[in-house]
Amino acid sequence: MRRDARILVATLVVGGLWMGARRAWVALAATNTFRVRDVEISGLRYLDRDAVLHALDLTEESNIWSDVGVWARDVERLPLVERAHIRRRMPGTLVVSVVERTPVALVPTPVLRPVDARGALLPIDPAEHRLDLPVLHESRMPAPGSLFLPRNGRRLAALIARLDEADADFMEGASEVTWQGGHALVIRWSEPQVDFLLNAAAPARRVREGLTVLSDAMAREPSDPPIAIDLRYADQVVVRRKR
Repeated sequence: MRRDARILVATLVVGGLWMGARRAWVALAATNTFRVRDVEISGLRYLDRDAVLHALDLTEESNIWSDVGVWARDVERLPLVERAHIRRRMPGTLVVSVVERTPVALVPTPVLRPVDARGALLPIDPAEHRLDLPVLHESRMPAPGSLFLPRNGRRLAALIARLDEADADFMEGASEVTWQGGHALVIRWSEPQVDFLLNAAAPARRVREGLTVLSDAMAREPSDPPIAIDLRYADQVVVRRKR
């Protein structure tokens, strides 16, 4: 009996605290003191500030004690946003931190459009932002109105992102990337003009091995630079020249 009484008392106390907190929350949300007066946004590179504000859809009655999680999810619906975090700063400021999606390649559709590691087409003007990215060549282009590349294009975009993360210097030299058959890719450099052939499942260290071999080959015969560095075979690198 005493145990039941203790449970009842604890329930009443917790319930009272919860009701009190709820009433306090409602009161805070209703007061003008905590009305949203300013929004600070960080992390923007390609996205326009106005687009974030439009996604937040703030009104004169918006209060910083509203659910910031809802606002964050609204911002994350923007095609260029990977994730968003929002915190409050008293008495009336929302601090929005945005992580944008990163373009990894350009796709001719037929105009050049940036894509991210998921193969999603991004609403970024390459000329305005001077994107220096390799061109992803894939036989199948997105269907009209589609926001993503077909399956093989998505695979290729993911591979480009993986290689760029593993060796950004190598990918800075790449001008074009395309499939060679179904399981290998060709990464074309323009300076010097050379093709790197690489298995899709190869470890990223293989590109570093390829660069080492290229440097050695050019030092040995500068008048006859390689046209291809073939990394498709395990434990060896094949150098192909014009002759």
